[in-house]
Amino acid sequence: MSAFGNYIVGIVFEGVLIGVLFWVITFITMESSSLWGAVRASMLAEVIGNTPYLWGLPATSPPALAMTLIAAGMFVYFVIKVGELTLAKASYGTAMTYFVLVALVTCNA
Repeated sequence: MSAFGNYIVGIVFEGVLIGVLFWVITFITMESSSLWGAVRASMLAEVIGNTPYLWGLPATSPPALAMTLIAAGMFVYFVIKVGELTLAKASYGTAMTYFVLVALVTCNA
C-alpha cells in the first residue's frame, strides 16, 4: 500500500479505535458520555499524528515521536472543547488510552 493509503487507513482505523477506547476508559472512570466527541477528537489528532506515514518514516524516528506528542496534545485540546472533562481528566484518559494501546501492541508482537 502506498504511503498515502497507509496515512488514510491509519486516520480512519486508528482514529476510531483510539476514540472508542478513550470513551470507554473515561466513561467507566469519569462518566464521560460523548462518544462522538472522542472519535472526532481522535480522528483530528490522527491527521497530525500519522503525517510521518506520508514521509515513509518509522514510528520510532524523532519526527514521528514528536508528531505523536503533538497529536496527543491536540487530542486533549479537542476533548476539552467538548466540555465534559477537565484538563486533568482528559490528560488522564489520554494517558490510559495510550497505555492500553501500547500494551496491546506489545502483547501482540
